[in-house]
Amino acid sequence: MRRTLISILPVLADFANGIFATLIAGVITDTEVVWWHVLIGIPLAMLPDLDAVPQLLRRGRVSTCVEHPQDHREGLHYPFVFLVVAVGIVLVEPFYGWLFLCATMLHFANDTYGTGWGVSWLWPLSNSRYKLLGRKVNRLKYILVKDGDWQRLPDGERRLRFVVSWGKDELRRYIRQWGIDEWVEPCYLRMNWIASTEYTLFVFSLILAALTLI
Repeated sequence: MRRTLISILPVLADFANGIFATLIAGVITDTEVVWWHVLIGIPLAMLPDLDAVPQLLRRGRVSTCVEHPQDHREGLHYPFVFLVVAVGIVLVEPFYGWLFLCATMLHFANDTYGTGWGVSWLWPLSNSRYKLLGRKVNRLKYILVKDGDWQRLPDGERRLRFVVSWGKDELRRYIRQWGIDEWVEPCYLRMNWIASTEYTLFVFSLILAALTLI
């Protein structure tokens, strides 16, 4: 039971993104939003993570580490693809098209600052991954300190960069050295800026939904 409850923590941001996307789409298209629209928005906000399902079914978890270096974001995490699909839907059903666009782009935005190894925002022009407010080693400082890695890191690797990027081959090297298999508990059960941001957005989305839909 505890493991199940903990595994829900990383998807709270997707719940928030689905709610925000539904409300934004309603404003853009001047559509009266009702509660069941949210039940569409939340799955759409989780849609890019369908590429994680095979790993989840096979291993019971989703992680990228030395033993499992294949990152699920190589499957569907390409914003350009979702943008093209969204434009097509907007032309037929504006509200649902905007809902699709907002939900998926908010998911990618969350993946760009949250946990994981960034997003290929410039695909198909580039396969590089980009992340905001991160380190090349892609670990929170307290984890690096606890594991005794902080003092061994070069100054350039310690620095929290506004934008950090990895080329395709470079990403695989960093994942093999710095990937974490058990990442949910250290990232979400101890307060840090990523967890705090996602929890705050989730609570705010619930308040906003209650004020708007009830």
